[in-house]
Amino acid sequence: MKRKIISWLSFMAVFSFALQSCVHDEIYSSTDPASKEYHSKSLWKEDEKYIKNVIKVFDEYADKSYFASNFGEVYWDYATTMGTYDEKFLEVPVIKNGKINFILLVYREDNRILFKRKDEESSKEFFNVLVFTDRVKNKLSGKILGEIGNTSKSFCYTVETTVEWTNDDGSQGPTFSHSETHCVPTGPSLPCQAIDTQSTCGTQGSGGSGGGGYSYPQNSNQDIITTYLQSYPCAQSIAQQLPNLQNDIGAAMRQIFDNNKKYNITFKPKTGLGTTDGETSATYSNEFNNFNAVINLNDQVLLNATKEYILVTMYHEVIHAFLKYENFRLGDTAFHDQYPGVIVGYDYAANGVIINRYTFMPNHQQLIPFLTTLQNIISQYNPNLPHDTVVAMARAGITTLTIEQSELNENERNTLSGKSKGTKCP
Repeated sequence: MKRKIISWLSFMAVFSFALQSCVHDEIYSSTDPASKEYHSKSLWKEDEKYIKNVIKVFDEYADKSYFASNFGEVYWDYATTMGTYDEKFLEVPVIKNGKINFILLVYREDNRILFKRKDEESSKEFFNVLVFTDRVKNKLSGKILGEIGNTSKSFCYTVETTVEWTNDDGSQGPTFSHSETHCVPTGPSLPCQAIDTQSTCGTQGSGGSGGGGYSYPQNSNQDIITTYLQSYPCAQSIAQQLPNLQNDIGAAMRQIFDNNKKYNITFKPKTGLGTTDGETSATYSNEFNNFNAVINLNDQVLLNATKEYILVTMYHEVIHAFLKYENFRLGDTAFHDQYPGVIVGYDYAANGVIINRYTFMPNHQQLIPFLTTLQNIISQYNPNLPHDTVVAMARAGITTLTIEQSELNENERNTLSGKSKGTKCP
């Protein structure tokens, strides 16, 4: 019996034969990096908006003949944003003569992006797995555990890769999982002529020290507006991730607001809200088919709450914006038929016995279908958070809470107490 894959750390050796030969036809048959449209072959959900914008900049400024001759082809289909969704960071393999030559790292600073070269063997091993594994014979999956830190010198992330392999007789073999943390240095710049076709290397800069990078494309149809949160970078980053997170509310945001300049959500900080975490107002016009929601967020929450608390607060208000949009779309009668105002809810034990009765806060009766979704969102964002804390945060401001739930929720709302279980903002 022969194992096709032994461990993540030995992928370099296992696939060395692939590195010396042509790339698998089944992997690249639909991909010509020089001419084909981007189609993600990553194992994870990626920040495709950022990837496509970077490709747009590269296509505009790169001397592709020079780049191909000196470095190889950029295989954009395998670009990964390492669990980030705020249009900030990606890595993509550059392949020459059937081998990974280096990793192209593209990092965004404000409205400029910088192209860097990365030659770390651990990153090459990672992309060896992603690119060269025979996905017909082996099942390759994995997940990004997310960014764990960000300093002026490095960008850190944790990667968890899962590999299932088959035995020679076709039966299912064991599953191997590996988790590893990488801190990626911003690295040396590529020569400016590799990116810029102008003979003087242009006014945009080489993207490295001494150059100002390249202008990041701006979306003229910006629909989820977070610019007012610039003084709260942690909260701004979370707000930018909301539509990209894989859940029902994020999907609804994408469906309604994505690239639709007539429908907008704007996040703003607000002082003086006291115990209120957020408030949502909306204006709409049937005549012009316009819908604009403004979500005001308590500035003390943005400063002192955990990331998980800020996340669920934002989604709480997004639900209000969604329901206001639905009311605008359906009209009062159809809206109340589709979203009936439930007053009372119950918690049940496994045997079906009611163990708790709660009522909904005023103007929150139609949020009952979203309670489980909110709990799942928090748990997915931080799987290590205790379940009772997750339940308390999901229900806060929507239903009546027990004394214990109120205390757990307050611990996450104000990390200054030192009792929080969630992730503190930097």
